[in-house]
Amino acid sequence: MAEVIDDAIDFLEKIRAEDEVTIKFRKKDGTERIMRCTLNFDRIPDADKPKDVSLKKIMNLIRKFKHIHVYDLDKNGWRTVPFDRAEWMDINNQRYRIKA
Repeated sequence: MAEVIDDAIDFLEKIRAEDEVTIKFRKKDGTERIMRCTLNFDRIPDADKPKDVSLKKIMNLIRKFKHIHVYDLDKNGWRTVPFDRAEWMDINNQRYRIKA
């Protein structure tokens, strides 16, 4: 049975702890999206690395909107994952079910 993640901060911490994760979520328009992503700065091109990282701003986005910013490894750019519309996350062949 898949482990359950029910907190956006725990979700963020799981992503931060890994080199790569795959997340399934529903976009605002209702379409399904599966994304390979990372928060490992070693995997992000220098040109795409944030110039200014504000922990306060990141935490406010998570608390208020439950949105997590990640780097999409297939599209090579920053994307937003809505925690409240995430269905699951795979890390090293282990599935975590998301319950927002």
